[in-house]
Amino acid sequence: MDDIKMMNSPETLKPKIITGQIPMRRIWGMLALRPGLPFVLLLLTALAYRLSGSFSAIQASSAWWLWFVTITNIVCISLYIYFGRKEGVNLREMYLFNRSTFKGDMLWLLIALVGSGVFAMLPGSLLAKVLWNDANLPNTMLLQPLPLLAVYPLLVLMPVTQGLAELPVYWGYVGIRLKAAGMNKWMVILLVGLVLSLQHMFFAFQLDWRYDLWLAIKFFPFALWTGFIMDRRPTTLPYLMIVHFLMDASLPVMTLMISKGVSIF
Repeated sequence: MDDIKMMNSPETLKPKIITGQIPMRRIWGMLALRPGLPFVLLLLTALAYRLSGSFSAIQASSAWWLWFVTITNIVCISLYIYFGRKEGVNLREMYLFNRSTFKGDMLWLLIALVGSGVFAMLPGSLLAKVLWNDANLPNTMLLQPLPLLAVYPLLVLMPVTQGLAELPVYWGYVGIRLKAAGMNKWMVILLVGLVLSLQHMFFAFQLDWRYDLWLAIKFFPFALWTGFIMDRRPTTLPYLMIVHFLMDASLPVMTLMISKGVSIF
């Protein structure tokens, strides 16, 4: 192992947790931030809709979920950099970038991609068929039209910030530090993976239990898979971030098409 990889590793960070330089409340706070902040934003927006006379305030508010995620991403990235500096880990180390492991990382990235092809989309489609007998119906609830001027910035902001924030916060920050605190690696994968999956319900919550259940668990297999890959090969993180960016880049594009009246489902 080289110095870059080890700076942001359980072995190096363990003494900082023992001495209190990295308080546990910071770790738990970062874990709770991603589901918590967008849900607060959704409820505040729903309150504004309700005060303006809307009788479907929650549904109207959930249409803005890509903005809630983007704002949360920006907060997460800022804290990621800030906490890294406080803990003596620079940004390159926080993102686990290491040129010397490139060839091995590409092999693990290939493995990750093969698994992602199965775990990222298939569970959601199967669950939708079980709940509604229609694989596309929940997607029509998730992606709603917005004013066009509100969509254009998302074409860049949402996927870029999502790539820089989501997997790094969950696996590059919280997961590594929970291991450093002594938590069993399988428990870390289960716990962090569960929150990573559940966050989607809080992103775009609506008053429909089937829809919320679908959002909450459809990405659980994928979350566990990314946790497994990150446990076995942490330095794949920068490349997984690129894949994540590409996966999420379609969301604002589809929202734009829907906002223009194009039927895509």
